[in-house]
Amino acid sequence: MNRFSLIIFDLDNTVYDWYAAFLPAFYEMVRVATGIIGCDQEQLLGELQQVHIRHHDVEHPFSLYETAIVQNLAASMGEDVVWQLLDPAFHAFNKLRKENLKLFPEAKETLTTLRSRGVDLVAYTDSTYFAACGRIERLGLSDFFKQVYCRERGESQRPHRWPILDGVPVTDKVTEIPSHESKPNPRVLQDIVAKQSLPMSSVAYVGDSLAKDVLMAKRASCFAVWAKYGAHTDRQMYNSLIRISHWTAADIQREKNYANEAKDVTPDFVCERSISELLALT
Repeated sequence: MNRFSLIIFDLDNTVYDWYAAFLPAFYEMVRVATGIIGCDQEQLLGELQQVHIRHHDVEHPFSLYETAIVQNLAASMGEDVVWQLLDPAFHAFNKLRKENLKLFPEAKETLTTLRSRGVDLVAYTDSTYFAACGRIERLGLSDFFKQVYCRERGESQRPHRWPILDGVPVTDKVTEIPSHESKPNPRVLQDIVAKQSLPMSSVAYVGDSLAKDVLMAKRASCFAVWAKYGAHTDRQMYNSLIRISHWTAADIQREKNYANEAKDVTPDFVCERSISELLALT
């Protein structure tokens, strides 16, 4: 008999490397766009960050188009002309993101084995609807998860340009969570377990962040698994994220508070080098 009936997974940096997939692609888009527009790269990065802050989402679709620099171009040249002008930048982003988006070693095999052992799997990510669903589909993960919980989609100045996900299988499994219900608030995790009609003692939660995932699981009295293999320590990459992040000063201070609280939190199990170490629990 399995120790756990349900395992809930964080996705970014737990099942795949989000940093490697997103950040190089984003900065390549900026490099190409800067060459096309003939603007200062630091100015463009600053304006992109302001768009991300406005939508509270570093992955806001087509954030480049909402920058003041590009909006001024659109006002003088016309929207369709500017979209065509920037197409190489968007293409560069999509090409590099596709090349770099990869599952962690043994991820698919581990999910397959867990399912074969009768363990239900649920995904819970702080990523927004389009980003989460897009990655799940590109990586072929839809069939593994019984349900997917993600942050609600935001609003766009150009909604007709947003990704089209109608008819994509994973969307039938998605529950969108209000933006204010973010990790490490345990309420969503508790609600997920309650909807499965399971005792918390039969559930494990897996995530890479001590300050969000593990802290949340412990707050919910859930078995907490730290995906240590996915915890990034690359300071340069982290600084690249901070440069374009949607985090305000208040958000950064809150993150520091979570990190301080997490110093006193001990995960119940640690996957040191691979997600496959989870199999020892079932």
